[in-house]
Amino acid sequence: MFSNTSDSQASSFNPFRILWGIFFIALVFRLWGVTNPLLDFHGWRQTLTATIAYNFYADGMDLFNPRPNMINSIYHFEFPLYTYLVALLYKFFGFHEIFGRIVAIAFSMGSLWFLYLLGKRYFDKTSAIVACGFFAVLPFSVYYSRTFMPEAAMLFFSISMVYMFARWLDTGKWSDFIFASLFATLAFLVKLPTLYMGGPLLFLAWNKFRGKIFYQPRLYLFVVMILAPPALWYSYIARLQFETYGGANVWLDMLKDWEILLTLRYWKLIFWTRLVEKMFAFTVFPFLVLGMWATTQNKERYVLHTWFFSICAYFVIAAKYNFIHEYYQVPIIPVGCLFAGKFIADFYRQNASGAWNKRVWLVLIMIVFIPIHSIYKLNKRLNYNDSYIKLGEEIKENTEPDDLIIANQVNASPQIFYYGQRKGWGVTFDQKLKPKTLTEYVNKGARLYVMVGGNLEENDPELNEFLKSQHQFLNKDPTVTLFKLIPNDRAFLKSG
Repeated sequence: MFSNTSDSQASSFNPFRILWGIFFIALVFRLWGVTNPLLDFHGWRQTLTATIAYNFYADGMDLFNPRPNMINSIYHFEFPLYTYLVALLYKFFGFHEIFGRIVAIAFSMGSLWFLYLLGKRYFDKTSAIVACGFFAVLPFSVYYSRTFMPEAAMLFFSISMVYMFARWLDTGKWSDFIFASLFATLAFLVKLPTLYMGGPLLFLAWNKFRGKIFYQPRLYLFVVMILAPPALWYSYIARLQFETYGGANVWLDMLKDWEILLTLRYWKLIFWTRLVEKMFAFTVFPFLVLGMWATTQNKERYVLHTWFFSICAYFVIAAKYNFIHEYYQVPIIPVGCLFAGKFIADFYRQNASGAWNKRVWLVLIMIVFIPIHSIYKLNKRLNYNDSYIKLGEEIKENTEPDDLIIANQVNASPQIFYYGQRKGWGVTFDQKLKPKTLTEYVNKGARLYVMVGGNLEENDPELNEFLKSQHQFLNKDPTVTLFKLIPNDRAFLKSG
Protein backbone atom coordinates (compact mmCIF):
# COMPACT_ATOMS: atom_id res chain seq x y z
CA MET A 1 0.00 0.00 0.00
CA PHE A 2 2.70 2.44 1.00
CA SER A 3 6.34 2.66 0.11
CA ASN A 4 9.07 2.11 2.65
CA THR A 5 11.22 5.19 2.15
CA SER A 6 14.07 5.47 4.60
CA ASP A 7 14.04 7.93 7.46
CA SER A 8 16.97 9.84 6.01
CA GLN A 9 14.88 10.58 2.95
CA ALA A 10 11.84 11.45 5.00
CA SER A 11 13.26 14.20 7.18
CA SER A 12 16.30 15.55 8.92
CA PHE A 13 14.90 15.70 12.45
CA ASN A 14 16.75 14.35 15.44
CA PRO A 15 14.70 11.30 16.45
CA PHE A 16 16.13 11.07 19.94
CA ARG A 17 15.10 14.62 20.82
CA ILE A 18 11.56 13.82 19.83
CA LEU A 19 11.74 10.49 21.65
CA TRP A 20 12.93 12.12 24.86
CA GLY A 21 10.12 14.65 24.49
CA ILE A 22 7.63 11.78 24.20
CA PHE A 23 9.14 10.15 27.30
CA PHE A 24 8.66 13.41 29.18
CA ILE A 25 5.04 13.78 28.05
CA ALA A 26 4.36 10.14 28.95
CA LEU A 27 5.80 10.68 32.42
CA VAL A 28 3.76 13.85 32.99
CA PHE A 29 0.54 12.07 32.00
CA ARG A 30 1.32 9.12 34.30
CA LEU A 31 2.19 11.29 37.28
CA TRP A 32 -1.26 12.89 37.14
CA GLY A 33 -3.07 11.80 40.30
CA VAL A 34 -0.13 9.69 41.47
CA THR A 35 -0.81 10.62 45.11
CA ASN A 36 -4.52 9.69 44.91
CA PRO A 37 -5.82 6.98 47.23
CA LEU A 38 -6.47 3.63 45.59
CA LEU A 39 -10.13 4.48 45.21
CA ASP A 40 -10.32 5.72 41.66
CA PHE A 41 -11.44 3.42 38.85
CA HIS A 42 -10.97 -0.27 39.69
CA GLY A 43 -10.43 0.49 43.38
CA TRP A 44 -11.49 -3.09 44.14
CA ARG A 45 -8.63 -4.61 42.15
CA GLN A 46 -6.12 -1.99 43.23
CA THR A 47 -6.72 -2.43 46.94
CA LEU A 48 -6.69 -6.22 46.58
CA THR A 49 -3.22 -5.96 45.05
CA ALA A 50 -2.17 -3.42 47.65
CA THR A 51 -3.10 -5.73 50.55
CA ILE A 52 -0.61 -8.28 49.23
CA ALA A 53 2.17 -5.67 49.16
CA TYR A 54 1.27 -4.37 52.60
CA ASN A 55 1.22 -7.85 54.12
CA PHE A 56 4.68 -8.55 52.72
CA TYR A 57 5.83 -5.37 54.40
CA ALA A 58 4.01 -5.91 57.72
CA ASP A 59 4.08 -9.70 58.16
CA GLY A 60 7.28 -10.82 56.49
CA MET A 61 8.83 -10.88 53.03
CA ASP A 62 7.87 -14.44 52.16
CA LEU A 63 7.68 -14.36 48.36
CA PHE A 64 6.03 -17.77 48.24
CA ASN A 65 3.18 -16.88 50.54
CA PRO A 66 1.27 -13.86 49.22
CA ARG A 67 -1.43 -13.08 51.74
CA PRO A 68 -4.73 -11.27 51.11
CA ASN A 69 -6.64 -9.62 53.94
CA MET A 70 -9.86 -11.49 53.28
CA ILE A 71 -9.40 -14.85 54.97
CA ASN A 72 -12.14 -16.52 52.94
CA SER A 73 -11.18 -14.99 49.60
CA ILE A 74 -9.62 -16.72 46.65
CA TYR A 75 -5.89 -16.91 46.89
CA HIS A 76 -3.86 -14.43 44.91
CA PHE A 77 -2.69 -16.63 42.04
CA GLU A 78 -0.34 -14.29 40.21
CA PHE A 79 3.34 -14.55 41.04
CA PRO A 80 3.75 -11.54 43.36
CA LEU A 81 6.78 -9.93 41.70
CA TYR A 82 5.12 -6.53 41.38
CA THR A 83 3.78 -6.47 44.95
CA TYR A 84 7.11 -7.73 46.28
CA LEU A 85 8.96 -4.86 44.60
CA VAL A 86 6.49 -2.40 46.13
CA ALA A 87 6.96 -4.00 49.57
CA LEU A 88 10.74 -3.62 49.23
CA LEU A 89 10.26 0.12 48.73
CA TYR A 90 8.03 0.15 51.82
CA LYS A 91 10.88 -1.49 53.75
CA PHE A 92 13.38 1.16 52.66
CA PHE A 93 11.22 4.29 52.69
CA GLY A 94 8.20 3.44 54.84
CA PHE A 95 4.62 2.66 53.90
CA HIS A 96 3.31 5.05 51.23
CA GLU A 97 0.75 4.04 48.59
CA ILE A 98 2.53 6.15 46.01
CA PHE A 99 5.25 3.51 45.65
CA GLY A 100 2.78 1.11 44.07
CA ARG A 101 2.06 3.65 41.36
CA ILE A 102 5.74 4.57 40.95
CA VAL A 103 6.71 0.93 40.31
CA ALA A 104 3.93 0.65 37.72
CA ILE A 105 5.08 3.88 36.03
CA ALA A 106 8.67 2.62 35.94
CA PHE A 107 7.54 -0.54 34.14
CA SER A 108 5.51 1.58 31.73
CA MET A 109 8.48 3.77 30.83
CA GLY A 110 10.47 0.61 30.17
CA SER A 111 7.66 -0.58 27.89
CA LEU A 112 7.91 2.67 25.96
CA TRP A 113 11.61 2.06 25.28
CA PHE A 114 11.15 -1.51 24.07
CA LEU A 115 8.20 -0.39 21.95
CA TYR A 116 10.53 2.05 20.24
CA LEU A 117 13.08 -0.71 19.64
CA LEU A 118 10.40 -2.97 18.13
CA GLY A 119 9.05 -0.20 15.93
CA LYS A 120 12.54 0.61 14.67
CA ARG A 121 13.29 -3.07 14.05
CA TYR A 122 10.18 -3.89 12.05
CA PHE A 123 9.41 -0.52 10.46
CA ASP A 124 11.64 2.52 10.90
CA LYS A 125 12.52 5.23 13.41
CA THR A 126 9.67 7.50 12.35
CA SER A 127 7.08 4.76 12.74
CA ALA A 128 8.59 3.82 16.09
CA ILE A 129 8.43 7.39 17.37
CA VAL A 130 4.82 7.86 16.28
CA ALA A 131 3.89 4.54 17.94
CA CYS A 132 5.54 5.70 21.16
CA GLY A 133 3.63 8.97 20.90
CA PHE A 134 0.34 7.07 20.79
CA PHE A 135 1.38 4.79 23.66
CA ALA A 136 2.39 7.83 25.71
CA VAL A 137 -1.00 9.55 25.67
CA LEU A 138 -3.78 7.07 24.84
CA PRO A 139 -6.09 7.12 27.90
CA PHE A 140 -6.10 3.40 28.72
CA SER A 141 -2.36 3.16 28.18
CA VAL A 142 -1.86 6.02 30.63
CA TYR A 143 -4.34 4.88 33.21
CA TYR A 144 -3.19 1.28 33.54
CA SER A 145 0.41 2.47 33.58
CA ARG A 146 -0.18 4.14 36.97
CA THR A 147 -2.63 1.86 38.76
CA PHE A 148 -1.67 -0.32 41.74
CA MET A 149 -2.03 -3.40 39.53
CA PRO A 150 0.35 -5.78 37.72
CA GLU A 151 -0.79 -4.70 34.22
CA ALA A 152 2.16 -2.37 33.63
CA ALA A 153 4.63 -5.10 34.60
CA MET A 154 2.83 -7.56 32.35
CA LEU A 155 3.06 -5.18 29.38
CA PHE A 156 6.76 -4.54 29.98
CA PHE A 157 7.68 -8.22 30.04
CA SER A 158 5.43 -8.99 27.05
CA ILE A 159 6.97 -6.29 24.84
CA SER A 160 10.54 -6.92 25.94
CA MET A 161 10.29 -10.71 25.44
CA VAL A 162 9.34 -10.28 21.78
CA TYR A 163 12.21 -7.91 21.12
CA MET A 164 14.83 -9.94 22.98
CA PHE A 165 13.70 -13.23 21.42
CA ALA A 166 13.93 -11.73 17.92
CA ARG A 167 17.33 -10.29 18.79
CA TRP A 168 18.55 -13.65 20.07
CA LEU A 169 17.48 -15.32 16.82
CA ASP A 170 19.61 -12.72 15.02
CA THR A 171 22.73 -12.81 17.18
CA GLY A 172 22.71 -16.27 18.72
CA LYS A 173 24.27 -14.74 21.85
CA TRP A 174 23.72 -16.44 25.17
CA SER A 175 23.18 -13.06 26.84
CA ASP A 176 20.23 -12.34 24.52
CA PHE A 177 18.94 -15.87 25.11
CA ILE A 178 19.01 -15.36 28.88
CA PHE A 179 17.20 -12.03 28.71
CA ALA A 180 14.58 -13.41 26.32
CA SER A 181 14.03 -16.39 28.64
CA LEU A 182 13.87 -14.20 31.73
CA PHE A 183 11.37 -11.72 30.28
CA ALA A 184 9.14 -14.47 28.89
CA THR A 185 9.20 -16.39 32.18
CA LEU A 186 8.30 -13.30 34.18
CA ALA A 187 5.52 -12.38 31.76
CA PHE A 188 3.88 -15.78 32.23
CA LEU A 189 4.41 -15.66 35.99
CA VAL A 190 3.04 -12.15 36.48
CA LYS A 191 -0.06 -12.85 34.38
CA LEU A 192 -0.74 -16.41 33.25
CA PRO A 193 -2.98 -15.34 30.31
CA THR A 194 0.13 -13.86 28.65
CA LEU A 195 0.66 -17.39 27.36
CA TYR A 196 -0.98 -15.99 24.21
CA MET A 197 2.45 -14.38 23.60
CA GLY A 198 3.55 -17.85 22.59
CA GLY A 199 1.97 -17.01 19.23
CA PRO A 200 4.48 -14.33 18.16
CA LEU A 201 7.40 -16.29 19.65
CA LEU A 202 6.43 -19.39 17.65
CA PHE A 203 6.09 -17.28 14.50
CA LEU A 204 9.58 -15.83 14.95
CA ALA A 205 11.09 -19.27 15.51
CA TRP A 206 9.32 -20.73 12.47
CA ASN A 207 10.31 -17.77 10.30
CA LYS A 208 13.92 -18.33 11.29
CA PHE A 209 14.23 -22.10 11.11
CA ARG A 210 11.26 -23.31 9.04
CA GLY A 211 11.28 -27.10 8.91
CA LYS A 212 14.46 -27.26 10.97
CA ILE A 213 12.65 -25.82 13.97
CA PHE A 214 12.39 -29.26 15.56
CA TYR A 215 16.18 -29.72 15.42
CA GLN A 216 17.15 -26.70 17.52
CA PRO A 217 18.30 -27.77 21.02
CA ARG A 218 18.31 -24.22 22.33
CA LEU A 219 14.67 -23.78 21.38
CA TYR A 220 13.78 -26.79 23.49
CA LEU A 221 15.84 -25.33 26.32
CA PHE A 222 14.04 -22.00 25.86
CA VAL A 223 10.62 -23.64 26.07
CA VAL A 224 11.56 -25.50 29.25
CA MET A 225 13.02 -22.39 30.85
CA ILE A 226 9.97 -20.21 30.17
CA LEU A 227 7.28 -22.78 30.99
CA ALA A 228 8.70 -24.76 33.91
CA PRO A 229 8.70 -21.91 36.49
CA PRO A 230 5.08 -20.84 35.73
CA ALA A 231 3.95 -24.48 35.79
CA LEU A 232 5.61 -25.04 39.16
CA TRP A 233 4.29 -21.77 40.60
CA TYR A 234 0.67 -22.15 39.52
CA SER A 235 0.47 -25.77 40.60
CA TYR A 236 1.93 -24.78 43.98
CA ILE A 237 -0.36 -21.80 44.48
CA ALA A 238 -3.44 -23.74 43.32
CA ARG A 239 -2.71 -26.43 45.90
CA LEU A 240 -2.17 -23.76 48.58
CA GLN A 241 -5.42 -22.10 47.57
CA PHE A 242 -7.34 -25.36 47.88
CA GLU A 243 -5.76 -26.31 51.22
CA THR A 244 -6.28 -22.84 52.70
CA TYR A 245 -9.59 -21.70 51.30
CA GLY A 246 -10.99 -24.44 49.12
CA GLY A 247 -12.43 -23.68 45.74
CA ALA A 248 -11.17 -23.83 42.19
CA ASN A 249 -8.40 -22.12 40.30
CA VAL A 250 -9.47 -18.66 39.13
CA TRP A 251 -7.63 -19.16 35.82
CA LEU A 252 -9.71 -22.25 35.05
CA ASP A 253 -12.85 -20.34 35.98
CA MET A 254 -12.19 -17.76 33.27
CA LEU A 255 -12.56 -20.48 30.62
CA LYS A 256 -16.22 -21.03 31.52
CA ASP A 257 -19.42 -19.46 30.17
CA TRP A 258 -18.46 -19.47 26.50
CA GLU A 259 -22.12 -18.98 25.58
CA ILE A 260 -21.53 -15.26 26.07
CA LEU A 261 -19.79 -15.34 22.69
CA LEU A 262 -23.21 -15.89 21.10
CA THR A 263 -24.45 -12.49 22.29
CA LEU A 264 -24.17 -9.26 20.34
CA ARG A 265 -23.57 -7.47 23.63
CA TYR A 266 -20.19 -9.19 24.08
CA TRP A 267 -18.82 -8.25 20.65
CA LYS A 268 -20.12 -4.70 20.86
CA LEU A 269 -18.56 -4.23 24.30
CA ILE A 270 -15.16 -5.74 23.48
CA PHE A 271 -14.54 -4.45 19.98
CA TRP A 272 -16.48 -1.20 19.82
CA THR A 273 -16.83 0.24 23.30
CA ARG A 274 -13.43 -0.87 24.58
CA LEU A 275 -11.08 -1.30 21.60
CA VAL A 276 -12.34 1.40 19.25
CA GLU A 277 -13.56 3.95 21.79
CA LYS A 278 -11.56 3.43 24.98
CA MET A 279 -8.30 1.79 23.90
CA PHE A 280 -7.70 3.71 20.68
CA ALA A 281 -9.77 6.88 21.19
CA PHE A 282 -11.86 6.37 18.00
CA THR A 283 -9.36 8.08 15.70
CA VAL A 284 -6.35 5.79 16.20
CA PHE A 285 -8.21 2.57 15.39
CA PRO A 286 -8.57 3.29 11.64
CA PHE A 287 -4.82 4.00 11.53
CA LEU A 288 -4.23 0.64 13.22
CA VAL A 289 -6.30 -1.22 10.63
CA LEU A 290 -4.68 0.59 7.68
CA GLY A 291 -1.23 -0.02 9.14
CA MET A 292 -1.92 -3.74 9.28
CA TRP A 293 -2.66 -3.70 5.55
CA ALA A 294 0.59 -1.98 4.63
CA THR A 295 2.65 -4.11 2.25
CA THR A 296 6.01 -5.41 3.38
CA GLN A 297 8.95 -7.25 1.90
CA ASN A 298 10.13 -8.41 5.31
CA LYS A 299 8.03 -11.43 6.26
CA GLU A 300 9.29 -11.26 9.86
CA ARG A 301 7.12 -8.18 10.31
CA TYR A 302 4.12 -10.45 10.33
CA VAL A 303 5.10 -11.31 13.88
CA LEU A 304 3.16 -8.18 14.81
CA HIS A 305 0.07 -9.50 13.04
CA THR A 306 0.49 -12.81 14.86
CA TRP A 307 0.82 -10.90 18.13
CA PHE A 308 -2.36 -8.92 17.43
CA PHE A 309 -4.49 -11.91 16.46
CA SER A 310 -3.13 -14.05 19.31
CA ILE A 311 -4.54 -11.47 21.71
CA CYS A 312 -7.84 -11.45 19.80
CA ALA A 313 -7.96 -15.24 20.19
CA TYR A 314 -7.43 -14.75 23.91
CA PHE A 315 -10.48 -12.45 23.97
CA VAL A 316 -12.51 -15.40 22.71
CA ILE A 317 -10.92 -18.20 24.76
CA ALA A 318 -11.25 -16.25 28.02
CA ALA A 319 -14.51 -14.54 27.04
CA LYS A 320 -15.98 -14.50 30.55
CA TYR A 321 -13.25 -12.48 32.21
CA ASN A 322 -12.63 -10.31 29.18
CA PHE A 323 -16.29 -9.35 29.33
CA ILE A 324 -16.12 -8.56 33.05
CA HIS A 325 -12.79 -6.71 33.16
CA GLU A 326 -11.72 -4.09 30.66
CA TYR A 327 -8.06 -4.28 31.66
CA TYR A 328 -7.86 -7.75 30.11
CA GLN A 329 -7.83 -5.98 26.73
CA VAL A 330 -4.93 -3.65 27.62
CA PRO A 331 -2.27 -5.99 26.06
CA ILE A 332 -3.50 -5.10 22.57
CA ILE A 333 -2.53 -1.43 22.96
CA PRO A 334 1.26 -1.67 22.27
CA VAL A 335 0.99 -3.71 19.07
CA GLY A 336 -1.95 -1.55 17.96
CA CYS A 337 0.22 1.54 18.43
CA LEU A 338 2.93 0.00 16.24
CA PHE A 339 0.52 -0.51 13.35
CA ALA A 340 -0.95 2.97 13.74
CA GLY A 341 2.55 4.46 13.85
CA LYS A 342 3.42 2.63 10.63
CA PHE A 343 0.44 4.08 8.78
CA ILE A 344 1.03 7.65 9.96
CA ALA A 345 4.74 7.57 9.06
CA ASP A 346 3.99 6.18 5.58
CA PHE A 347 1.19 8.68 5.03
CA TYR A 348 3.47 11.58 5.83
CA ARG A 349 6.19 10.29 3.53
CA GLN A 350 3.70 9.83 0.70
CA ASN A 351 2.47 13.41 1.14
CA ALA A 352 5.71 15.10 2.07
CA SER A 353 5.87 17.61 -0.76
CA GLY A 354 3.28 20.27 -1.47
CA ALA A 355 0.45 18.47 0.23
CA TRP A 356 0.25 20.01 3.69
CA ASN A 357 -3.52 20.28 3.35
CA LYS A 358 -3.69 16.48 3.32
CA ARG A 359 -1.68 16.20 6.54
CA VAL A 360 -3.07 19.01 8.66
CA TRP A 361 -5.97 16.92 9.94
CA LEU A 362 -3.58 14.24 11.12
CA VAL A 363 -1.57 16.88 12.96
CA LEU A 364 -4.73 18.06 14.67
CA ILE A 365 -5.71 14.52 15.63
CA MET A 366 -2.33 13.54 17.04
CA ILE A 367 -1.33 16.79 18.70
CA VAL A 368 -4.70 18.19 19.76
CA PHE A 369 -7.57 15.71 19.78
CA ILE A 370 -5.94 12.61 21.27
CA PRO A 371 -4.30 14.35 24.28
CA ILE A 372 -7.51 16.30 24.96
CA HIS A 373 -9.55 13.12 24.67
CA SER A 374 -7.14 11.39 27.05
CA ILE A 375 -7.30 14.21 29.58
CA TYR A 376 -11.11 14.06 29.48
CA LYS A 377 -11.20 10.28 29.96
CA LEU A 378 -8.51 10.30 32.66
CA ASN A 379 -10.19 13.08 34.59
CA LYS A 380 -13.33 10.97 34.88
CA ARG A 381 -11.37 7.91 36.00
CA LEU A 382 -9.26 9.72 38.58
CA ASN A 383 -12.28 10.89 40.55
CA TYR A 384 -12.69 9.03 43.81
CA ASN A 385 -14.87 8.82 46.90
CA ASP A 386 -13.01 8.90 50.23
CA SER A 387 -15.79 7.10 52.16
CA TYR A 388 -13.65 3.95 52.51
CA ILE A 389 -10.88 6.00 54.10
CA LYS A 390 -13.32 7.41 56.68
CA LEU A 391 -14.73 3.94 57.29
CA GLY A 392 -11.21 2.61 57.71
CA GLU A 393 -10.58 5.14 60.48
CA GLU A 394 -13.77 4.02 62.24
CA ILE A 395 -12.68 0.40 62.01
CA LYS A 396 -9.28 1.18 63.51
CA GLU A 397 -10.87 3.23 66.31
CA ASN A 398 -13.16 0.36 67.32
CA THR A 399 -10.74 -2.57 67.03
CA GLU A 400 -7.28 -3.61 68.09
CA PRO A 401 -4.60 -4.24 65.42
CA ASP A 402 -4.91 -8.03 65.76
CA ASP A 403 -8.72 -8.07 65.74
CA LEU A 404 -10.54 -9.58 62.80
CA ILE A 405 -13.61 -8.07 61.15
CA ILE A 406 -16.62 -9.23 59.14
CA ALA A 407 -17.46 -7.10 56.11
CA ASN A 408 -20.95 -7.56 54.67
CA GLN A 409 -21.47 -6.00 51.24
CA VAL A 410 -22.93 -6.57 47.77
CA ASN A 411 -19.46 -7.77 46.74
CA ALA A 412 -16.80 -8.68 49.26
CA SER A 413 -14.70 -5.53 49.23
CA PRO A 414 -10.93 -5.43 49.78
CA GLN A 415 -11.22 -1.63 50.19
CA ILE A 416 -12.69 -2.14 53.67
CA PHE A 417 -9.89 -4.43 54.78
CA TYR A 418 -7.14 -2.37 53.19
CA TYR A 419 -8.08 1.02 54.62
CA GLY A 420 -9.17 -0.51 57.92
CA GLN A 421 -5.80 -2.34 58.06
CA ARG A 422 -7.53 -5.40 59.41
CA LYS A 423 -7.98 -8.96 58.23
CA GLY A 424 -11.19 -10.94 58.32
CA TRP A 425 -14.06 -12.36 56.31
CA GLY A 426 -15.85 -10.80 53.37
CA VAL A 427 -19.49 -11.84 53.02
CA THR A 428 -21.78 -10.84 50.16
CA PHE A 429 -25.47 -10.11 50.60
CA ASP A 430 -26.33 -13.14 48.50
CA GLN A 431 -24.50 -15.42 50.93
CA LYS A 432 -26.89 -14.52 53.79
CA LEU A 433 -24.61 -14.63 56.82
CA LYS A 434 -26.22 -16.92 59.42
CA PRO A 435 -26.05 -16.15 63.17
CA LYS A 436 -24.29 -19.46 63.74
CA THR A 437 -21.63 -18.68 61.16
CA LEU A 438 -21.15 -15.19 62.57
CA THR A 439 -20.66 -16.65 66.03
CA GLU A 440 -18.07 -19.05 64.67
CA TYR A 441 -16.22 -16.05 63.25
CA VAL A 442 -16.47 -14.31 66.62
CA ASN A 443 -14.93 -17.34 68.30
CA LYS A 444 -12.08 -17.15 65.77
CA GLY A 445 -11.35 -13.52 66.61
CA ALA A 446 -13.91 -11.35 64.79
CA ARG A 447 -14.57 -8.20 66.83
CA LEU A 448 -16.43 -5.93 64.41
CA TYR A 449 -19.30 -6.40 61.96
CA VAL A 450 -19.46 -3.90 59.11
CA MET A 451 -22.29 -3.59 56.61
CA VAL A 452 -21.80 -1.21 53.69
CA GLY A 453 -24.43 -0.16 51.18
CA GLY A 454 -27.36 -2.08 52.57
CA ASN A 455 -30.16 -1.97 55.12
CA LEU A 456 -29.65 -4.76 57.65
CA GLU A 457 -33.26 -4.71 58.85
CA GLU A 458 -34.54 -5.22 55.30
CA ASN A 459 -31.75 -7.40 53.90
CA ASP A 460 -31.49 -9.87 56.76
CA PRO A 461 -34.02 -9.45 59.61
CA GLU A 462 -32.80 -12.63 61.35
CA LEU A 463 -29.20 -11.46 61.49
CA ASN A 464 -30.31 -7.98 62.49
CA GLU A 465 -32.23 -9.29 65.51
CA PHE A 466 -29.37 -11.54 66.54
CA LEU A 467 -26.82 -8.74 66.38
CA LYS A 468 -29.01 -6.39 68.37
CA SER A 469 -29.62 -9.00 71.07
CA GLN A 470 -26.09 -10.36 71.41
CA HIS A 471 -23.71 -7.61 70.35
CA GLN A 472 -23.13 -3.88 70.73
CA PHE A 473 -24.62 -1.51 68.18
CA LEU A 474 -22.17 1.30 67.43
CA ASN A 475 -23.64 3.49 64.77
CA LYS A 476 -25.74 3.56 61.67
CA ASP A 477 -25.84 5.99 58.79
CA PRO A 478 -27.45 5.68 55.34
CA THR A 479 -24.56 3.60 54.04
CA VAL A 480 -22.77 1.93 57.01
CA THR A 481 -23.83 -0.22 59.96
CA LEU A 482 -21.34 -1.17 62.69
CA PHE A 483 -21.66 -3.71 65.51
CA LYS A 484 -18.97 -4.43 68.07
CA LEU A 485 -18.86 -8.21 68.37
CA ILE A 486 -18.73 -9.61 71.88
CA PRO A 487 -17.60 -13.22 72.33
CA ASN A 488 -19.67 -15.19 74.88
CA ASP A 489 -21.23 -18.61 75.27
CA ARG A 490 -24.71 -17.19 75.41
CA ALA A 491 -24.42 -15.83 71.89
CA PHE A 492 -23.25 -19.21 70.64
CA LEU A 493 -26.20 -20.99 72.23
CA LYS A 494 -28.72 -18.55 70.86
CA SER A 495 -27.20 -18.78 67.37
CA GLY A 496 -28.08 -22.46 67.12
